[in-house]
Amino acid sequence: MNGPGFSDNLVAFAETMAQRKNFAERWRDITECLGSFGADQINYGVLNNISFRRDEAPVTFISTMNPEWIEYYGEKRFDLNDPHVTFVREGRLAPYRWSEDILPHLDEKLEQNVVQQTVEAGLRSQIHMIAPDPLGLSGPVGGITIGSSLRSAEFFGCIGDRDLLLVSMAAIFHHHSIGEVRRSQVGAQPLSTRERDCMAYVASGLRTTRIAEKMGLSEVTVEMHLHNVRRKLRAKTTSQAIARAIIFGDIAL
Repeated sequence: MNGPGFSDNLVAFAETMAQRKNFAERWRDITECLGSFGADQINYGVLNNISFRRDEAPVTFISTMNPEWIEYYGEKRFDLNDPHVTFVREGRLAPYRWSEDILPHLDEKLEQNVVQQTVEAGLRSQIHMIAPDPLGLSGPVGGITIGSSLRSAEFFGCIGDRDLLLVSMAAIFHHHSIGEVRRSQVGAQPLSTRERDCMAYVASGLRTTRIAEKMGLSEVTVEMHLHNVRRKLRAKTTSQAIARAIIFGDIAL
């Protein structure tokens, strides 16, 4: 699936994303495809607004950039002054191009510092796709940097007029990956098939007795499954477990 030849086939890319079993496989595919256009500085950032307020939520990054830079970025909480993260917190949705050329035009010194250090870390030009909440329950939950260590003229020359294609690929990747990232943010574990079925019935409004009848289980077994779900999802109540199961993609309404 390497090279622009595959990347130009958005349907094939979408089918591949749907078939992948885990985040690692999807990340490998998206970075290979975007890399064929010169994007060697790719970041997938997701706000941890499950555990924190949106305006102060830290960002979980999966990145092709130097891991030491990503760790340093997090330690310094650069996300609080990173204009790209600010756009996410403000609820903007339109994708945009960005490069180091914008640096002299930034008014805020803290923003200048973050952007300058990011450029020095290797990210010189990019297309930024702001990632929406797939459930539509909040504003954007993160973003994908389709970035490069190349100067803007060279990188955007490689992309040509394919901005929409690359942003669409990033959006498809995000759709299939966001649940797994948000699960990791709270340290939640995957649910078994039986546990997912129990939660789906609970979410639809059924009581334990009726769930037991439908699944051919004892009520005690159903209660055990629900207890395990709350534990695995690190939820204090069944209502919170339902919400998290939906957010993580374990069940759908």
